[in-house]
Amino acid sequence: MIKEKTGVQINAAHTHTDDFITKKYVLPLLRDEETRNRLIAEHKATPVGRAPHKGNPAIEHSKDLQTVLDKLRRQPMVGKYITICKKDFKDYRIGICSGVRGQPVEILEDSFSSEEACEHAIFLKRISELLEKYT
Repeated sequence: MIKEKTGVQINAAHTHTDDFITKKYVLPLLRDEETRNRLIAEHKATPVGRAPHKGNPAIEHSKDLQTVLDKLRRQPMVGKYITICKKDFKDYRIGICSGVRGQPVEILEDSFSSEEACEHAIFLKRISELLEKYT
């Protein structure tokens, strides 16, 4: 006898909540071209933000960008994009997680000269996928 998985086993509550948050708060920011372009420019300037350093203040992301980044970080490990450093300060790649402990990460061919450039490429990729998924 095969039992169907429960809502807890398939994480249904999280999925429905995440869907609601995405539709209510994230998609309106990304569907508006002016706002989307502003967020992309802000992310490109500081993909990971900056901590205070030598008397310079911290650089934090705007509330809107933080809302989008929080959504992107909630993605399950299966298929999640990560930054892979192949050679310090020279070669960064996008990796795709399998979601299975011990399984290797698939590394894409595109090479980036900095961690920030790689992070921004991941950001653009995820935004594109998100807009495609919800259209």
